[in-house]
Amino acid sequence: MSGRTLNLGELAHIVGRGSGVRSPRGEQPLDHARREDADNLMLLCADQHSEIDAAGGLDLFTVEKLRRVKQDHEDRIRHVTGLGPDRATTVLRMVGPVHGNEVELSRQTAATAVVAGDRFPLFLESYTRHGLEIDLRGAPGESQAAPFTASRAAAASRDYYRVATQVIDSVIERQLRPGIMRDAVRHVSVFGFARLPLLVHLGSRLDDTVPTDIYQRHREDESWVWRDGNGPVPGFTTQIDHDVPAGSEAVVVINVSGAIGMQEVPAALAGLRRWEIRPVGVPTGPDIMRGRRCLERFTAALRGFFAGLEAEAKTLERLHVLPALPMSAAIVLGRVHHPQVHPPLVVYERLAGSYVPTLEVGGSSGAGVGMVARAAGGSSGWGG
Repeated sequence: MSGRTLNLGELAHIVGRGSGVRSPRGEQPLDHARREDADNLMLLCADQHSEIDAAGGLDLFTVEKLRRVKQDHEDRIRHVTGLGPDRATTVLRMVGPVHGNEVELSRQTAATAVVAGDRFPLFLESYTRHGLEIDLRGAPGESQAAPFTASRAAAASRDYYRVATQVIDSVIERQLRPGIMRDAVRHVSVFGFARLPLLVHLGSRLDDTVPTDIYQRHREDESWVWRDGNGPVPGFTTQIDHDVPAGSEAVVVINVSGAIGMQEVPAALAGLRRWEIRPVGVPTGPDIMRGRRCLERFTAALRGFFAGLEAEAKTLERLHVLPALPMSAAIVLGRVHHPQVHPPLVVYERLAGSYVPTLEVGGSSGAGVGMVARAAGGSSGWGG
């Protein structure tokens, strides 16, 4: 505001400059000749300097604590500045309520995960300088979907999705795509927390010519950092669960974060050919997607599944999808699906105890949303 360059940082001593009682942490053993060395100094704002030296906080801001903070900060800066320009990534965050539940997905949270993955974040700046963010928390209608019967909840959800998909499409078309066109975006890191059909839709709108990393929120510590090398990496298998003659429609049940029993498949889909995708050698569970390699194996399994559809089911016009998926895997589902090659996906949700269709992805509308579906050759009773 003054238009002047001012030095507002202060050099703070970890072990105090002197050894008297008025020198914070000065009683610690350190040669006085070394107390002015860089290893014993921290650059702090004035308020922070006062806080660490206040008498009431010396039991918290110990020498060990301050040295650890300094070391962690220097390690992070050394890591970030060691990354070349080819390690830059544009961060895309999408956050929305999931039946009333929300999570923290700040710019800093995303940056921490990206840096841990040996990249450094670039945020496409908007007027508010919060980067490229798809905020669905203000979209009307989500909270109205839960208390109804399954059919009414599905109708309310479709109304909500009609608005939410417009928000997603607007950000993609007005912010991300222009960045790709002017070659400002060469790599994308995607963080998504929202209801599964919207994550599938987001994946379908991501440009498949731009390398993309997708991140997963881990419930045990609420972080988004991938944990490769921590435990076994499951593979995934695809098998026909209901081998009937191929028709114009089919079903795929994707059991990864949970298990959808065959008795839960809607009666209108009972006569259709049905596939199941599930992990091999490990049980399904909400924390199965712990490492990036696991997501890569799931991606490969999906690609193999869709390749098989191209070869075996050329008459297929619509694929009904019942997903029990981690959120990162839902984005992958939309990204792997190719609307010019594969049949549209009718994505189901469990609402009021039943699986009901709520969103069509990759239909003829071009925006990935169609609100008409057929089941087993007849009307499924949903439309918009």
